[in-house]
Amino acid sequence: MPIPTGGAWPPPAYAPAYDAYRDWDAWYVGDPGELQAVYSRRGVSTPRVRPSQLVGGVVGMLSRWMWGNPVRSDQRDTRLHVPVPADLAATSAGLLFSEPPTLTSETLEVQAAIERLIEGGLHTTLRHAAEHASVLGDVYLRPVVDKEVSPAGAIVTAVPADAAIPVIRWGRLTEVTLWSTLEESAGTVVRLLEHHDVARGAGRITYALYEGDATDLGRAIPLTEHLSAAYLAKVVDETSAQATGLDRLDVVRIPNAGPQRRWRKLAALKSLGRSDMDGNEPLFDRIDEVWTAWMRDIRIGQGRITVPEYMLQSNGAGAGATWDADREVYSAINALPTPQGAGVGLTVSQFAIRHVEHKATADALMEAAMRHAGLSAQTMGEEGDVAMTATEATARERQSFVTRGDRTTVWKAELGSYVELHLALERVHFGGPAEERPNVEFGDSVTESPEVVARTAQLLHAAEAASIETKVRMVHPEWDKEQVADEVKKIKEETGAGQPAPDPAGRFGQLAGNDPAGQDGQPEE
Repeated sequence: MPIPTGGAWPPPAYAPAYDAYRDWDAWYVGDPGELQAVYSRRGVSTPRVRPSQLVGGVVGMLSRWMWGNPVRSDQRDTRLHVPVPADLAATSAGLLFSEPPTLTSETLEVQAAIERLIEGGLHTTLRHAAEHASVLGDVYLRPVVDKEVSPAGAIVTAVPADAAIPVIRWGRLTEVTLWSTLEESAGTVVRLLEHHDVARGAGRITYALYEGDATDLGRAIPLTEHLSAAYLAKVVDETSAQATGLDRLDVVRIPNAGPQRRWRKLAALKSLGRSDMDGNEPLFDRIDEVWTAWMRDIRIGQGRITVPEYMLQSNGAGAGATWDADREVYSAINALPTPQGAGVGLTVSQFAIRHVEHKATADALMEAAMRHAGLSAQTMGEEGDVAMTATEATARERQSFVTRGDRTTVWKAELGSYVELHLALERVHFGGPAEERPNVEFGDSVTESPEVVARTAQLLHAAEAASIETKVRMVHPEWDKEQVADEVKKIKEETGAGQPAPDPAGRFGQLAGNDPAGQDGQPEE
C-alpha cells in the first residue's frame, strides 16, 4: 500500500479499528466529557430521551449505558469515573517491565553498544510502549536518526497503534504508515505521514504533509509549510523519500495479546493484537455506575434536622426566620406551636450509606475486568499489602504470571529484533559495530526479600549443598562475573575457606613418605 494521497482518514479499511481505539483511549484517559461524547454517539447529546435509547442493537445498548444517558439541562452531572482502565494498563506494563530485561552479547563491542542504548532510555521507552500496547493492542518500535538531537547514536521511540496504518501479511509487518497531528485549529487539521517500506531491497521513508479536517486527509502541502516538518525537507530526495541504508523495514511491531476476536474476519485487521480493554467496556461502565451510586448515597445520606416552624428564630419583619444548628444555648423562642400540634420537636434524619454492598459490587466487577484481561485481582492489590514469599505471590497470582509468560515470549523475540535493527542503523549512520541479535532474558518479576534469601543461603551452607560462588550469585543476582569473583575471593580470605587444614601431628607428611623420623620415631642414621 503506497502512502495515501488524500480521501477519508483513517482509510475506510481501518475505520473499525480506529473507532475502537477512540473508545479505548477515552477509557484510558478517563475524561468524563470524552466518555460522554463517545457513548452518546460521538457528542450528540440532548436533555430528552431519544428514540435510540429504546431500540435494540448496538445504538440502543450504548445509549443505555451510564455514560450514554443524557444529562438534564437543569441538573448537575454527578457521574464519576474510576480510573480502573488506566490502572489495568499500568499494571499490565509493570508486570512485564517492573524489572528491566537483561540484554547480553558475547561480542564486547556489541555489548558496549547495547549498554549505550540502555543508558539512552530503552527501559523507560519499553515500559511506556507496553502500556500503549495494553490499551490499544499494538505498539511500534522504531529507531530515529537525528544528529542534531543525538549526535552519538539513534533514538529509540514507541508509536501507539492509533498513530499507525500497518500492512500485515501472514502475521508479519511488511510496511506501515506512521502519522501525527501537527496542528488542529478552527476545524483544520495538519497531519504528517511517514511511510516506511522496502523497495528493491532498500529500506526507505517517504514523508508527506497534508492539510484537511477531522475526517478527511485533505490536500498535500510542501514540508516547508509547517515549522515542525520543515527540517525533513533537508534530508529527503526529489520523491520526498529518505533512504534508511538498510535492507529491511526499520519498524518493529509488538502485539499485546492474541488471537484477535473482534476483527478476525477482516483481512486488514485480523492480525492486529488484542487490547486489554476489548470486551471490558461494559464492566468499566458498571464500575463507574456503582461508584457514582456510592457517592450519591454519601451525598444524600448526610444527617438532616427537620425543624418545626415554631422553633425558628424570627429575624424581624420581612427578614424571615432561621435555625442555627451549631448554637448550644437558646433563650425562649418567641413563637407558638402550630394549631394542629404538628412538629412538636426536632426530627433527625440519617439515611444508611450502603458502603459494604457498594464495595462488594465494585470489587466483583473489578475482579471480572481483571480476569478478562488475563490478570489476577491480587495483582491490582485487592487483597491488601500483606507480606508473602515469592512462592506465595506466584500461587495467588497464577493467572497474571501465565499471562506474563505468554507476553514475554512475544516481547523477547521482538525486542531482540528491535535491538538488532537499532544496531544496524547505528552501524550505517554512526559507524557502530556490526549488528548482532542479543540474548534477551526477562526477570522473575517477583523478588524475594533479603531476609528470605539470606535464610535460604544459610540452609544451603549448613547442608553443604552449594558452593560459595552459587550462594553469592543467589544473594546478588544483578552482579556480573567479575563482581562475583571478587566477592568469593574476599569471603575465602576472611573465613579461611579453601586453605588446607592445620596438621599439628604431621600425619600428612607421614602418609606422603616424607617423615624425617624412622618407623620407631627415632631419627634415621
